[in-house]
Amino acid sequence: MPYPLLLQKAAREALGLSLKDHVVIIDEAHNLMDAILGIYTIEVSLAQLQRAREQLTIYLQKFRNKLKGKNRVYVTQVVRLLDSLTTYLRTSGNEQKSASGNVQAVDLLQGKGVDQINLYKLMNYLQESKLARKVEGYVSHETQKDGSSGSRNETVKKAHEIAMPVLTHIQSFFHVLTNPDREGRFFFTTSKDPHETKLKYLLLDPSEHFREIVEDARAVILAGGTMSPVRTSTSHS
Repeated sequence: MPYPLLLQKAAREALGLSLKDHVVIIDEAHNLMDAILGIYTIEVSLAQLQRAREQLTIYLQKFRNKLKGKNRVYVTQVVRLLDSLTTYLRTSGNEQKSASGNVQAVDLLQGKGVDQINLYKLMNYLQESKLARKVEGYVSHETQKDGSSGSRNETVKKAHEIAMPVLTHIQSFFHVLTNPDREGRFFFTTSKDPHETKLKYLLLDPSEHFREIVEDARAVILAGGTMSPVRTSTSHS
């Protein structure tokens, strides 16, 4: 299977794949550390954050009265997180003298009410409820209905842009906000187009994400034609 399906815990759980007491063979293993770094390094733009906010707004307008109290609370927390990240990119990020720089996770969580959010509980809710998939599915369905009329005006064009799946991607960025500081760093990058101002999480220590596989599996075999230096792989596992 492709590296991402094996190396991402969320992907394994979505597939119902358990590594418990199994033998895991990783071919071309000299690429392993770079693959983990690539998978867990994630970037989001202001445009993506705004699109996700619009999708959630559409979803809430339709299902607000049907959502149970706890679900409504968690969805509201997602909105607050999106607003907090958006506010940072609109203001603090763009006010920096340089075109890029590092930022602390705490600086990204300064929005109204965000300090009251338990990120671990919220991430658990998002995973179990599959909220991102439900929101994207509903918005896509509504957009297809609008497009079936044959109209090609700017309103329909914008609706299709909003419907592009993005919340699942941003959910991954939410998740890295819970990572310890020693595992990675956050950066911002400004742009002439404000909508392309971005936040990026760069993973520095891949060992934590590989350790779960090593601990669950009966054995892990790293195979490849160019495994030197072997110490690099073994030290991270």
